[in-house]
Amino acid sequence: MSGQIKKIREVLKGNLALMIVSSSLWSLTGNLTMPFYALYVLELGGDYAMIGKILGVSALIKIVPVILGGYLTDRIGRKRILFTMTYLLACISLIRAFAPDYRFLMIASVLEALLFGIRVPSMNSIIADSTQPETRSLSYALWIVGPRIIGILSPAFFGSMVDQYGMRLAMRWGYSSIFIAGVLSAYLRQRYISETLTEKNEVKADLAELRLMLSGFGETVRAISRQGLTFLSLDMIFTISLGLGDPYLVTFATDSLGLSFTQWGTIMTFVGVLNCVVILLVANPSDDQGRVKFVLSSMISWPITYLIFISTGSYFQIMLARLAITVSAGVGQPAWHALFVDYCPKEHRGRYNAILEIAWSVLYGGGNWLGGLLYQNVGIKAPFQLAIALMSVGAVAAVLLLKEPEIRAE
Repeated sequence: MSGQIKKIREVLKGNLALMIVSSSLWSLTGNLTMPFYALYVLELGGDYAMIGKILGVSALIKIVPVILGGYLTDRIGRKRILFTMTYLLACISLIRAFAPDYRFLMIASVLEALLFGIRVPSMNSIIADSTQPETRSLSYALWIVGPRIIGILSPAFFGSMVDQYGMRLAMRWGYSSIFIAGVLSAYLRQRYISETLTEKNEVKADLAELRLMLSGFGETVRAISRQGLTFLSLDMIFTISLGLGDPYLVTFATDSLGLSFTQWGTIMTFVGVLNCVVILLVANPSDDQGRVKFVLSSMISWPITYLIFISTGSYFQIMLARLAITVSAGVGQPAWHALFVDYCPKEHRGRYNAILEIAWSVLYGGGNWLGGLLYQNVGIKAPFQLAIALMSVGAVAAVLLLKEPEIRAE
């Protein structure tokens, strides 16, 4: 036990510690509204298809700014992009707070996608640069769990607020608090984060620079090993599958069983607790015993837990099923993140993260859109049934094809 604590202390310092602290502020307030976002769209006049459309359009719009963000991250540095975009993203929450109808949620999502797309490669690169190969799963586990612990009680607390004060007023308070926390988070990053890119380059707005940017992405793809490309292909199958089902877990629970906001908030609080416990338990073994077997455990169990979820018939059953989904995700999560970094050299990480975000945006956003259409026009189980089928194919392929990286990137 003392060895584990010592290892955590060694990892938990510098930029990683600062990112965990600043992201915890987002988590504390973001976990108030996030579990109820789909229901907020319905409250403001949207339908199930509109939930998917808002999420899908937002994801697709990120593609262009992610390319720019990835290029700039590897050219001019990580820090400046990170804190500037964080300030601007905080302001987007005010649009959601005072939205008169669902169309303003669409506007907020589009603006957020543009800013988030530019920011995400810099954030991911700073985190990746702040890890070491031998403790990378543990580092990512702390990065994932730290902010979530802070926000664990938020869903249960906010669910009771929604039941007491109504969806609109509660969400107004929730998003206003996100704005305050976001500004403070941005200030901490501006003041205390250390730049991790040692060699910077001048960027010019001309055609030659555009060609250089695009050729740089080609070099990044060629720098990824064959096994890394196999892992990315498998990840894409699961990304679209999660896009199909994730936004509609809450609507399925309320539509099929009539759960109250307090009940769903309580479930999501238990989800947060269990997720943190599972991730911390598997972090060290993922570093010591290899990443792949933990990722395989997650891939194989995920479709099973989705099937259990849509087969439930009571509040207690749906809580257990949602917790089972959480265990499936948590078992592989630190190793999953670590594998992404293992496969890519440091000098390509900004563009590499941009490529990942583009793929995730297209597939997850497309899944959101298709899931909403299926939910509304085919049946409330339809998006989950398609997700289960795709995940099952991905799990079989992973068992046959996925192997440990021969060399882990620094």
